[in-house]
Amino acid sequence: MTAFQLMFNKVLSTVFAVVLIPFSVLTHGIDLISAGERTDTEKTNIVGIGAYFHSQGMTSDGETLYFSSKTTLIRTEGDAKTLINANYFAIPDELKDLGIAHVGGLSYYNGYIYAGLEDSKVWDYPIVGVYDAESLELVDYYILDAEMITRGLPWVCVNPENGLLYCTDHSKTPTKLLVYDTANGMSFVKEVALEESPYAIQGAEFLDGTIYAATNDDTQAVYTINPDSGEVEKLFDRNLTSGSEGEGMTFMTKDGKTVLVAMDMGPLFINAFVREYDI
Repeated sequence: MTAFQLMFNKVLSTVFAVVLIPFSVLTHGIDLISAGERTDTEKTNIVGIGAYFHSQGMTSDGETLYFSSKTTLIRTEGDAKTLINANYFAIPDELKDLGIAHVGGLSYYNGYIYAGLEDSKVWDYPIVGVYDAESLELVDYYILDAEMITRGLPWVCVNPENGLLYCTDHSKTPTKLLVYDTANGMSFVKEVALEESPYAIQGAEFLDGTIYAATNDDTQAVYTINPDSGEVEKLFDRNLTSGSEGEGMTFMTKDGKTVLVAMDMGPLFINAFVREYDI
């Protein structure tokens, strides 16, 4: 990104910040007075067009954050707002020709962003897109078996210890984990039966050998999943405002400790919250 682009982005951000103050106050107010016991420790409110760019998946390289919308990828500083880089056309024509119209959950691994790509509501082509983490450009993609993955690919996560990629067989009521090898052409490795089905997983990440999965169920709960046994346990409820939509999640290190960071769209869909949770 050139110096001019950086300056232009800063000016544009300042203008938007001033114009959107009333909407920021409104959405903060709705969030504060809504019912439900909250478990977040901090939150960042992103209003207006910025909310669109923070509306699907998220991941982190440990210092910076990556966000997806249906068609874009952006990278920000750890504050979730300061833009570092963007790819506003993250789905190339080659994939559009297959009907791909949705970038979903993200997972950072070894200098790349792995993304679940979908031909939404058709489900013929569950695709893992691989993006360079610096340029955010697509460098490869893999078409997975639609007979095994029957309702798209809303999320993927990669185990940083061995490079194995995990997803589920159904997007709303999964019955098993499906495991693929990123080092071997995304070849299928195994399946792991789930003891129960976390409803509507939106994003997941590994931490210390365990999968943490954020959902859009009735309480937008976060679950832990044992990737070997399939054991599922609810970690906590997010209890978002009625009408909100739970989205992706990741982990970051802050003040020397690991925090879970999860995203949600507000009920008016004019804002997105990026929230931190202690684990």
